[in-house]
Amino acid sequence: MMTRQIYQDEKIEIRIATELEAVTHFAAVQASVAEIGEWESWCTDNYSLEDSRKYLTDSEYKRHRGTEFNFCLFERATGHLIGSVGINRINQDYKFSNLGYWIRTGYTGQGLATLAVRATARFAFKELELTRLEIVAMDGNDRSRRVAEKAGATSEGLHRNRLYYHDQPRDAWMYSLIPGDL
Repeated sequence: MMTRQIYQDEKIEIRIATELEAVTHFAAVQASVAEIGEWESWCTDNYSLEDSRKYLTDSEYKRHRGTEFNFCLFERATGHLIGSVGINRINQDYKFSNLGYWIRTGYTGQGLATLAVRATARFAFKELELTRLEIVAMDGNDRSRRVAEKAGATSEGLHRNRLYYHDQPRDAWMYSLIPGDL
C-alpha cells in the first residue's frame, strides 16, 4: 500500500487530504482565486465547498484506481491547507504523466511549490515507476515556469495551443523531469 504522506519537515507536511478536510481546502481555494484563477479555469468565485468535497472524494477514488495522485500541503503549526500538487494523465504504457501544482495566496515565494514538485516527483519515480513527468505552464505564467526550473525540470519549449483556458486555446511551456534530474 502506498503511503498517504510523501513529505514532512518541522513546518510543512505533504499528504493526501480526505473529504473531511473539504472546509480547509475550500478556504485555500477561495483565498487564492485572484492568483490561481488567472491560470486555472476551475478556480473562480463560483468554486464552492461542495466542489472541494467532490474534488477530494474523486481524488480518493482515482488514487485507488491508480489513475491520479493528488496531495495537499499543510502548514503543521496551524493545520491550514496551503497548496496542492498532483500527478494526473498517467500513461502507464509509456511511463509518464502530468505534474501540476498551486500554492495558496500568502504562501507563495517561499519555495513551497518547488519542494512539493520535488517530493511528488520522487514519489512518482519510486512508487509509480514513472520515467517522465511533464509540467505545462501557460505562456505568461512566469511563477510556474520558475518553479519548474528550480525543481530541476528541463524546458522543452513553447507549445502552440497546448492548453485550453476558458474554452480558448493557449500556448504553454513544456517542462520535463526524469529520475536523473533529482
